[in-house]
Amino acid sequence: MTDYSLLICIGTLFVLLIFGSPVIFAIGAAALTYFVVEPGMWPAVSVYAHKFFTGMDVFIWLSIPLFVVAGEVMAQIGMTDRLLQFSRLLVGRFRGGLAYMNIMASMLFGGVSGSALADISALGPVEVRMMKQDGYRADFATALTVSSAIQGPVIPPSIPLIIFASLTNTSIGALFLAGIVPGIMIGLGLFLVVAIMVRRHGFSRRPIEGLTAALATRIVLEAFWALFMPAIILGGIVFGVFTATEAAAVAVAYAVLIGFLVYRNLSLKQLWQVLDRSARTTAAVYLIIGFASIISWIFAAERVPSLLSDFITHIDVSVLVVLLLLNLFFLFNGLWISDSVQLLLFAPLFTPIVAELGVHPVQFGIIMVVNVMISLITPPYGLALYLGSAVGGVTLGALVRQTWPFLLSSLTVLVLVTLVPALSLTLPRLFGFIE
Repeated sequence: MTDYSLLICIGTLFVLLIFGSPVIFAIGAAALTYFVVEPGMWPAVSVYAHKFFTGMDVFIWLSIPLFVVAGEVMAQIGMTDRLLQFSRLLVGRFRGGLAYMNIMASMLFGGVSGSALADISALGPVEVRMMKQDGYRADFATALTVSSAIQGPVIPPSIPLIIFASLTNTSIGALFLAGIVPGIMIGLGLFLVVAIMVRRHGFSRRPIEGLTAALATRIVLEAFWALFMPAIILGGIVFGVFTATEAAAVAVAYAVLIGFLVYRNLSLKQLWQVLDRSARTTAAVYLIIGFASIISWIFAAERVPSLLSDFITHIDVSVLVVLLLLNLFFLFNGLWISDSVQLLLFAPLFTPIVAELGVHPVQFGIIMVVNVMISLITPPYGLALYLGSAVGGVTLGALVRQTWPFLLSSLTVLVLVTLVPALSLTLPRLFGFIE
């Protein structure tokens, strides 16, 4: 095999992405380029189609559309509003309470939907509107909304963690447990930033008006059904009741039953609309998965993981330096590559390498997922920034300026998770998922 064919393949991918080509087209075109320029590969171009379909034909991938449906149903039946009220009950009485509520609601909802963008779409309009009515600047409210959304997919259930697990044959139960502490740390870091801003800007209190014991009890009971879903999902996986894919199906059934039987505000027409939106969302994800599977096969055929491993061993650098360099690599790519694409391209490439250096794949999975979540709020490509700009009705430049304090807080958590393996490995060890 020749070196230039792989370089042309990678170069085509990067050039297309940098110049704004749709991600699906960029990955598919780059993979096809390899078969064109590599001598002797064009007669075997049928491998392109084969790897495309087999890459999608993985049982655990079914959990992605199912979790998307579960999140959409929750938003449709008003679980999100109940989570907002519950969060406001807990922290609304504090100065800056609506800002704290924003962070807590994202932690709770993101821990159910497994998607940061779903969090912004479902909670964002309500959160931004409430904060604007209370006197917060629109750009600050939107910046907090998009920044708090990245913690949810680190806390289980998490679509990015499911992607990493399937690509690297890592235990999804171990990864779900490993994400709890880092995800909460991201939220606590945002709490700290808001607490500092409270002193500087004098944010107001906004408790629930006319709060009584009866009203508080009703809010808790109504939010219970949403809060109980993560317990079912995580508990079922941890204790071996069902797999991650089965857990996703249980989440859908649970949300639909709550909508029909408890809240009684879900109709068959609305359910069809939910399924339609979910299909459109997951279709794009599946196409990326299929084309990225071809790229991964090309990397394996060209022995890229082995060559990188030999290179790292030859230059004799410490594990910590390797992890820090990989963090910088992911952060740089996050400027112009989406979170799922980074996972699909680089998780199977680098996980075996760091594992040989003594880094547990579970810890590396958390490092990588936290990193690519941060990429959602890093300009110029950050998808959460563009979605937040539309939801909050603010310019991208104003949003980016307000996001920096929250971005630095999340980066601090990333450094801690990289330096202290116990933050991500303690819970999986306690439950016997890893040694």
